[in-house]
Amino acid sequence: MTTRWTLCGGIARLGVALTTLAGAASTSAAQSPTPTLDGPVMGGERGQPFGGWTPDAVPTGYVEEEWFLSGTATSYAKSGMWTTDGRWAVVPDATEPYAVRLLVRRPIDGARFNGMIVVEWLNVTANAEGAADYSQMAEELIREGYAWIGVGVQAVGVHAPGTGLKAWDPVRYGPLNHPEDRFSYDVFTQSARAVREPASHARLLGGLTPEVVIATGRSQSAFRLVTYINAIHPRDRLFDAYFVHSRGANAAGLTAEAMGRDATDPVPVGAWIRSDIDVPVFDLQTEGDMVTLGAHRTRQPANERYRRWEIAGGAHTEIPRWVVEVPPALSMGPGCANPVNAAPHHAFVKAGLHALAAWIRTGTAPRQSPEIELVASESDPIARDEYGNARGGVRIPELEAPTATLDGARNSVASATPGAQNFCFLYGNTKAFDTAEVRRLYPTHAAFVDRFVAAVDALERDGYLLAPEAEEARRAVGESTIGR
Repeated sequence: MTTRWTLCGGIARLGVALTTLAGAASTSAAQSPTPTLDGPVMGGERGQPFGGWTPDAVPTGYVEEEWFLSGTATSYAKSGMWTTDGRWAVVPDATEPYAVRLLVRRPIDGARFNGMIVVEWLNVTANAEGAADYSQMAEELIREGYAWIGVGVQAVGVHAPGTGLKAWDPVRYGPLNHPEDRFSYDVFTQSARAVREPASHARLLGGLTPEVVIATGRSQSAFRLVTYINAIHPRDRLFDAYFVHSRGANAAGLTAEAMGRDATDPVPVGAWIRSDIDVPVFDLQTEGDMVTLGAHRTRQPANERYRRWEIAGGAHTEIPRWVVEVPPALSMGPGCANPVNAAPHHAFVKAGLHALAAWIRTGTAPRQSPEIELVASESDPIARDEYGNARGGVRIPELEAPTATLDGARNSVASATPGAQNFCFLYGNTKAFDTAEVRRLYPTHAAFVDRFVAAVDALERDGYLLAPEAEEARRAVGESTIGR
């Protein structure tokens, strides 16, 4: 029977013994206390979950539910010296009670479920919980039958004045409490325990039985996920694979809040994913991650359990289109000074998830991408061609058949709103070529289409683009006016 949390009718609580693990993961010798699941959560002032689907956006055959996860979480302290090799050890430190939320999106029919659950460490860069990876993976998740769970792992997502869950709907989220981010790692572990325990499947997952549990984190969440992989995974081994997306030079610390660094003995800059990891780790970085976040300093060789893709021309954040031509006008993003990056970053994220899933299923690792070429510069470490576009890396069609300069360099704010956040520096830039240059490069439409499609074909053949996105790109170039 499903127990529903109704804010007017009281709370039904059920303690679940979480001990049986699936897939490649195994039980830690010193498990965290058993978490409690309550839900699905209903009611509140707004009557819906924060960041949830609107009624007209619910994918066919899917359902969205919100659950509360509560218990006692442990913080950790460093054991020994932490170096850039990522082989980090921790010891338990303090304990505190917590209550956070899980946002669950899953197939209704078990026949639609592919057996894989993506558990996302929700991003709190904007002082609110954001599904940064789901926003780029959504089409692949739905068409392949994944379940997805977003976990509100960090304190600011719950408690931030004006933007946190408790401010957004104080009635619905009144029971939530997050002590501090030093407990976030164990909260993430306990969310995985809830996913894995067979007794909880009929509740949290509507009877679905997960075979594989993948952890993802993008940007700020990736900083945390790197530390989780290196320091916490060897203790608990609850995830079967990791998707690290748009990390920076600095992995997160054990005590600092949000994106801060530990005040004493911070994590070393440029740390690798530990080479003795026992599950697949897929690392996707864009040119923009290198320019604005220093992710090039984390570059490491491929090994049996590690692969990395570097997307040339891509920004940390983008507003994509397949063909850069004006009109239509280029997007200025959230009020940026220059047109923002138009590279289809999302398409390579979907292909990356597909490659990671195949790696888990078959044991065949995806290829390691060519490296983006670097130069000795602090302001822009990227080697650039005559158009200002990056050399090397995964060659997106917008660079192989260029009609613009696409970079991940810092953009600026056109008109700042006092007291408001603005992330234009992460959006990169697009500078369209003038008409004369476009005509010189592509005297006919066929000349442009042939060059662009050849790049798309190569990306699809090598696994960097999936068929739906590749077809979308071919259709867009066929409809373009370049060379007409």
